Amino acid sequence: MIKSAAWRMSEILLRHKKVLFATTRIELSKKYSGSVLGPIWIVLYPILFLCIYLFVYLVVFRMKFPGFSELDYVVYVFSGLVPYISFMEALNTGVTSIRENAHLIKNVILPVELVPARSVLISLVPLMVGLIVLLLLALLNNKISFDILFLPIAVFIQVMFMFGLVWIVSAVGVVLPDAGHFMNLSLLLLLFISPIGFKPEMVPDQYLVLLKFNPIHYMMAPYRMSLLGMNEGDWLTLGISLGGSICIYLLGCSFFRKFKNGIVDYE
Repeated sequence: MIKSAAWRMSEILLRHKKVLFATTRIELSKKYSGSVLGPIWIVLYPILFLCIYLFVYLVVFRMKFPGFSELDYVVYVFSGLVPYISFMEALNTGVTSIRENAHLIKNVILPVELVPARSVLISLVPLMVGLIVLLLLALLNNKISFDILFLPIAVFIQVMFMFGLVWIVSAVGVVLPDAGHFMNLSLLLLLFISPIGFKPEMVPDQYLVLLKFNPIHYMMAPYRMSLLGMNEGDWLTLGISLGGSICIYLLGCSFFRKFKNGIVDYE
């Protein structure tokens, strides 16, 4: 049942890919149409986010890793922030996507499955821009190796993970209008308890459970493996990341398909 739901959802995405991409372009243009800088914010936002984060950890907390130069640390932080910013964008817009586009669904202009999917595609824009900047930093840091071949796997893991989660939270957001507020607080909490500016081994033993069950940790780990080099213990983390993202995708497909009719009726 779960596999058939995933196959059906994937088939809908492929069959309506032209409509999906066209409506995504429209949403992107609407998003930046009222601002002075326009699409420049796609590049400016992650860079400003990085500068704020680095100021807190490098200047205020004076964070240093043994054997890490300052540029190593910048790559380490940015390789965590870039996927997190994309993740935050997808979840924040995805949780209210169906409720805010009810008129499209009721008029059968757009298949309901595509509405949350647009949130994921929109979030991939800052991800791609951030990865370009990140690759330039890695080149400047002379850290590019054959491990960079794992970067497409890291992107695949995140995309599968976001699709599954967005389909779940978008359905929940229809029934619970306050889900958007809860999502904002949850993402803020994840930002601080995720190993973006610190290493997992720096976490006290009594709080390691927060890390082991933190999905952001497993989402950003493959990026660091590809940009900073693989260690012996990273293969297990990579396996958990890949397997977990596929499971979330399957679960999200099944959940959305099960409650699809109820979602439309509720609206």
